[in-house]
Amino acid sequence: MPRKYKKANDDTGSNKLTEAVSDAFVRNTCKRKLTNNAQESLHKVKLSEETTQPNASNIASQMTKIEKGKEFIMASECLTVGRNHETDSDITDMDANNDDQIPVDKDIDIELGCSKNSDNRLLYDWFDCPCVDLAKNLLGMKLVRLTESGERRSGYIVETEAYLGADDKAAHSYNGKRTERNKAMFMKPGTSYVYNIYGIYTCINISSKGEGAAVLIRSLEPCDGEDSMKIARRIRKSEKSKELKQHELCNGPSKLTQALGITKENGDQVDLTTSSCFWVEKGNPVPHSSIIACKRIGINNAGDWVDKPLRFYVKGCKYVSTRDKAAEANCS
Repeated sequence: MPRKYKKANDDTGSNKLTEAVSDAFVRNTCKRKLTNNAQESLHKVKLSEETTQPNASNIASQMTKIEKGKEFIMASECLTVGRNHETDSDITDMDANNDDQIPVDKDIDIELGCSKNSDNRLLYDWFDCPCVDLAKNLLGMKLVRLTESGERRSGYIVETEAYLGADDKAAHSYNGKRTERNKAMFMKPGTSYVYNIYGIYTCINISSKGEGAAVLIRSLEPCDGEDSMKIARRIRKSEKSKELKQHELCNGPSKLTQALGITKENGDQVDLTTSSCFWVEKGNPVPHSSIIACKRIGINNAGDWVDKPLRFYVKGCKYVSTRDKAAEANCS
């Protein structure tokens, strides 16, 4: 559920900062500027429901004076994360008599760097499961990337493929092969593995439990940043080409990385459980009865692994790359 910005009441008179405030929020919404040192301090703040909330006094000491000479002490407020699709009444739930509370611009997505605080982020234990299970469980979850400019782009995962490691003849890690390129496949579950194909495109995988095992993300249903996705996808197309429809933006492994702006340089070997610019959020789990299992795409020289049903997608979903109607007919 969307959460609101509000001020916490503290009977002892000492308020604690319960959420890290992003630079984008301060710049675009409050129009207050942080010094470089303050920004670095904010990024180091770790918040979770199980740990003690941070002492914000060190952060407050690094804040600059705002316009008209009034000093704003960040530690005096308790903020929670807002969402850009809320109504005016949703995100400006404030006491008109309280001068310390901050009005929020509903058109600004206030999630820059807030992924570390997000209650929706999927953590290590969630990814620490067998590859096939992870490939199915990822369906309905939300892949999120925060661009260098602070824009949030995301989409619901609707199609995956499992690559099972040393025994899988179609996997980059077949026979235990380990190189600089596929290093991420052997890293902790929840690590991104991004590789280049055809010299200009990329694909993204997420490591699972098991040596050299990872899940390829094949398709997304666009969510946040759709307009920017269209621009990013058109870079590869001619000016005379028709505008892409929503279901064409991320219906393929290289299309979705292009739409989200994921490259090998910014996306490979990233710990998705802790990164501030790249992560997976809880979404809408897909019932087993709505998951189609069929053979993977583009696997031709892998012996008996060619026809193994290791591709999974949401039944009847228009956002997938290719539907297997025969497999759908058998799943009724």
